Amino acid sequence: MTSRERTPTMRDVAVRVGVSVQTISAVVNQKPGITPETRDRVFAAIEELGYRPFSVARSLRTRRTHTIALIVPDIDNPSFSSIASAAENIAHSFGYSLVIYNTHGSLDREASYIRTATERWVDGVLFVVAQDQMSGLDSLQAAGIPYVAIDRIPQGYEGPSVTLDNVKAGVIATEHLISLGHRQVAHLSGPLSLRLGRERQEGFQKVLQAQGLERGLVVNSTGWSCEEGYQAMKVLLLNDPIPTAVFAASDRIAIGAMQAAYEAGLSIPGHISIVGLDDIEVAAYQIPPLTTVRQSFPQLATLGMNTLLAILKGDGLDQRQIILEPTLVLRESTAPLRD
Repeated sequence: MTSRERTPTMRDVAVRVGVSVQTISAVVNQKPGITPETRDRVFAAIEELGYRPFSVARSLRTRRTHTIALIVPDIDNPSFSSIASAAENIAHSFGYSLVIYNTHGSLDREASYIRTATERWVDGVLFVVAQDQMSGLDSLQAAGIPYVAIDRIPQGYEGPSVTLDNVKAGVIATEHLISLGHRQVAHLSGPLSLRLGRERQEGFQKVLQAQGLERGLVVNSTGWSCEEGYQAMKVLLLNDPIPTAVFAASDRIAIGAMQAAYEAGLSIPGHISIVGLDDIEVAAYQIPPLTTVRQSFPQLATLGMNTLLAILKGDGLDQRQIILEPTLVLRESTAPLRD
């Protein structure tokens, strides 16, 4: 049998190039001391023969698996799906595989997945926390595995991170409604157990206080889904008078709120203006299209991955905490207050 009729070995590559097996091993494991010409000839022979190094054995020697773990609380959430897609694309372009762990918002599952990632020698971890605290970072530090937090930043966390300026996002949304003449403004918050939920509400209250208005009505949602926004809006509409404008802490909450308003016989924005936050894809395709505050989840993932890859390369970081600027996207779900 020829080397083309069976699984090629490192020895086959060495014979083809006319060098020792030790030289092939040095090239495969990226060791110094090999001339560029020899390295190019080795890679050409590897490609021609179809040789694939035994990655597990190589990992045992190098302690590198070219694998990055992404930990998210809810992969069904389109925001986190966008993060996963962008992170995978960046990882692939740099020769890494991406392993996704979905915690379902469970602290126990999150801690379990961190242990699993550590045991599998992942090269780095990109994570979105389930709650304000995150257990397991000590084990990553002990194993020498770098990590970067994105989107949701744990309380007291001082490591590398990429997040939106959530206070400013709340300010922008509320200022927009106030600028339209609305004075009875309400907020459908996300879970206040999360720092970003509290920060978005802080921005809302800050604008009302600056305008000399009473503290706005707040209904706390238990989550970020359309259903939770729908239920929160039903509670909000029990108030008399009902607010003329609503800032929802996420687009999915806003979409659920719109449905509850329709069922109550209210028109949007005729009776009530609604603004969301995130600018997920479906926001532009609602009836009416949803005014929202944009944060780019692909940008979050890209900056997070670039930060993690820089750490893996041993490069210094220009910024350890990157804060993205939110922007208002005007559509048709908000309008000036009617008499």
